[in-house]
Amino acid sequence: MERKTLYFVRHGESVYNKLNIIQGDVDPPLTKEGKDQAFELGGYLLGFGIKQMAVSPLIRAKQTAEFINTVLNLPVSYYEDLREMYFGDWQGEMKIEHWDPFRRNFYEHGQPPPGGESKKEIIKRGEKCVLQICNDINEQPVLVVSHGMLVRLLIGEWFTNNTEKEIRALRMPNLGVYKVEFEYDKKNLKPRKYEFLDLLGQSPEIKSKVL
Repeated sequence: MERKTLYFVRHGESVYNKLNIIQGDVDPPLTKEGKDQAFELGGYLLGFGIKQMAVSPLIRAKQTAEFINTVLNLPVSYYEDLREMYFGDWQGEMKIEHWDPFRRNFYEHGQPPPGGESKKEIIKRGEKCVLQICNDINEQPVLVVSHGMLVRLLIGEWFTNNTEKEIRALRMPNLGVYKVEFEYDKKNLKPRKYEFLDLLGQSPEIKSKVL
């Protein structure tokens, strides 16, 4: 099997992040702070040797990649399945705090929001997309610009027992970065090691785990 390192980064602060509204795959842009933070992150990533970016098609991820790329100047590929979880009836309407009573059923039992994606569906498309990125992009490491719920669920699936407590403990601030090392072939993806990199200092926790 081959080896590849991916850096998963959540987009910068969006307008809905600032308003504390569930956004899902609706498409609000970045705030000025989100743009400034993305540019700043690009500077921190200069020494990481990143060769290419794989990016969600949603505008907040695309803008994040664009501002990072003013520093890194990398080739960019877009992957539809890097988009955020579809929250169904709730997205664009519900405040984040209203999601709290439903978290355990979602994280531990996979129950979707009304009309939304299930946990199993999100992980399935996310893993398929990550394997595609590993096979599509020959050079490494690759910077993957995506979304908080998608990345958190993938890390939880790969490196935890998938309990609500463990998944919620996975830090995913705007522009937080997870470094993940994989072994893979055309059909199989084996995550081996991860590390959370809080390059902008938004969280005191640095966590890593090896399988």
